[in-house]
Amino acid sequence: MTGFSPIDKRHVSSENFGRILDSRVPVVLPITGTPTTFVFIEPRLPELGLRIATTSDDEAPDTGLRNIFARSTFRDGKRFFEVVITAPELFPDGYQILCAVADRVQLEHLPPARALRATLDRMSDLLRAPETLPREREVGLFGELLFLGGLINQLGAAQAIEAWRGNQSEEHDFGLPECDVEVKTTISESRTHWIESLTQLVPKVNRPLWLVSHQLTTAGVGAGSNLPDLIDAIYAAVDTGKHREEFENALSHTGWRDDYRDRLTTRWARRSASHGYYVHGAFPRLTPDNLRSRGVVLNRIHGIRYKIDLDGFEDGYELPQIIRIACAFEGWT
Repeated sequence: MTGFSPIDKRHVSSENFGRILDSRVPVVLPITGTPTTFVFIEPRLPELGLRIATTSDDEAPDTGLRNIFARSTFRDGKRFFEVVITAPELFPDGYQILCAVADRVQLEHLPPARALRATLDRMSDLLRAPETLPREREVGLFGELLFLGGLINQLGAAQAIEAWRGNQSEEHDFGLPECDVEVKTTISESRTHWIESLTQLVPKVNRPLWLVSHQLTTAGVGAGSNLPDLIDAIYAAVDTGKHREEFENALSHTGWRDDYRDRLTTRWARRSASHGYYVHGAFPRLTPDNLRSRGVVLNRIHGIRYKIDLDGFEDGYELPQIIRIACAFEGWT
């Protein structure tokens, strides 16, 4: 592309990019760096895209947007991660987004999927007031990651990440080889937890269900951890590659965004030891079956959320070793 001068050594200027668009011919613009990366324009489709060489075989993430999406492709025997914009009127502004993704991949060394999410998060900040995770979700995610850290110490990162299902609707938070686990976290002085539906504490067929209860409180200066610190500790414990991307995807589905970091500074520590309970027999819960047995017409009830109190509750069941050890996890030093 000798007819177009660059704005720097990596990207053409907006003016020159406009001239390229006006030519209405297919174009490939290489971006210097590693991994191999190109911007491509296919006017007949129409598509403006970023093509990044990758060795990952993970599926491309869903952006949730109408005019920009990600996909995995093969070209000449090589795998690529592509970010594609499909609305021609958005191509001039979309080019800036693609350049930002490329910079995060080549200069900051982020995996392509994470670079895309980070870029879209930043772009969305231009259109809305500062946000953060609701406190209840922050505490809940902290509790799930505490348990995940305890599993990593026992199972290794690969198996532990595969066991975390909190991002999947209609699934319990963790699926272990012999049982499922629902993690609940409270910052109240009593061990009380909100249950979000009639089915949240219903075991799956032939799968024992255990509830892990964390009780947290705010920590003093230098004590405990905040949520971003815990996330970074797990990142450090997970090897690069497939399982790191699986963790990133699961984390994204919980509502976490990297730009929340500066606003989530509260440090948390355990108020009391974490406990595990077998969801069986006298364990306090509401389920569709026990309501039906009392003559309740469930199709007349649209949504149930209730609170259980586990202070002093003893069920007499022996806690599986994997859960007992994970409940005692304090972090890495």
